This record gives sequence, C-alpha cells and structure tokens, in this order.
Amino acid sequence: MSFLKKWDEKGRFSKVKGPLKPKIEEAIKIINLQMQRLEVKGARIREYDRTLFEKVVYYYRRKDLVRAKMYANELIEVRKLARIIATSKLALEQIVTRLGTIKEYGDVAASVAPALFAVKKIYGGVTQLIPEADQSFQKLGEVLDGLMVEASQYSDKIVSPAYIAEEGQGILQNAAKNAENNLSKTLPKIPGIEEAKEKEGLPI
Repeated sequence: MSFLKKWDEKGRFSKVKGPLKPKIEEAIKIINLQMQRLEVKGARIREYDRTLFEKVVYYYRRKDLVRAKMYANELIEVRKLARIIATSKLALEQIVTRLGTIKEYGDVAASVAPALFAVKKIYGGVTQLIPEADQSFQKLGEVLDGLMVEASQYSDKIVSPAYIAEEGQGILQNAAKNAENNLSKTLPKIPGIEEAKEKEGLPI
C-alpha cells in the first residue's frame, strides 16, 4: 500500500493542516519572492542582450569583424546568464507545484526531499547573480528541512537517496530543457558565429 493511499484512508493527509500547512505556505511565499527577483533580473539581462545584439549586427554589417566578434563573445556570456536565470525560475515553478500538491494530497517526504535537492543545486548560480537572494534561499532551505523533520513524525517511510537524486535532477533537467526551448524561440541567432557553429555541427 502506498504512503499516499495509506494516509488518505486515515484522513490525515486529505488536506495538510497543523504545523505542516504554515511551513508549506511559507516555503511557497519565499519561492515566489525569488521568482519575482529572477524575473526582474531576467528582464535586465534581456535588455542588455538586445543592446549587445544590435552592436554585433551593426559592426558585422560594416565588415568590422574584430568589434563584431568582441561584442558577440560578450553576448554569448550574457546568454549563459540568461539560461541560468530561466532554468532556475522554471525549476522553482516546478517546486511550487510540488508543494501545492502537498497541500491537497500529501506525500511530504517524497515531494520535499527532491525539491530541497534542486534548491541546493540552483542556490549558487542564483545568489551569484542576485546576492540579496542569499538569506531568502537559506531560509527556504531551513523551512524545507523543517518540513522533512515534521514529516518524519507522521510516517516511518524512508525516501532513498537514489530517488531524491533522480527526482531532483529530473526537476533541473526538465527546467533546463524548457528554458533552452524558450530562449531559442525568443533570442535571435548571433550573426557570423552561431551560423558557423551550426554548419560545423558544433554546440552553440
């Protein structure tokens, strides 16, 4: 019998209440704040991307390949940051969905542990770009850890490290894939560089 079915039969997790509910709501609130910060940072990055792209096009058309390449290389680095931001934001969106599901149905450990794994993985990249997010991320980690401790009081179920890593990596990989698809649709190719890489079959 699954953990979820067992607790549903007892009526304990049909809706999470008591000490778990406010912790879940607090975690969601913190994550929403981080997503707002990422959205603001992402908008600035996109604006800078447009500025650099226009310079690349300008110098490329003027046959000034030295300057065109200089701005193109800077643009490539900026787009790496854009990928970090987009991936982190999408990963956090998936975590919010997981936590929201817990509020309704409840497999706390199986949902929170992979979420905590993913949060720890994106922590460094986000706080490097947005230093003011550091304290909030630390607080989020504490809240999720607290949820795990609380959950252990309701069930003897042990979530294996392999499951946690697989699910956590799944969150990150899915976010990275969607971020790449979204960015490829919205960011124009860099003249003279991405076309050349495509012809050579090299990764962009």
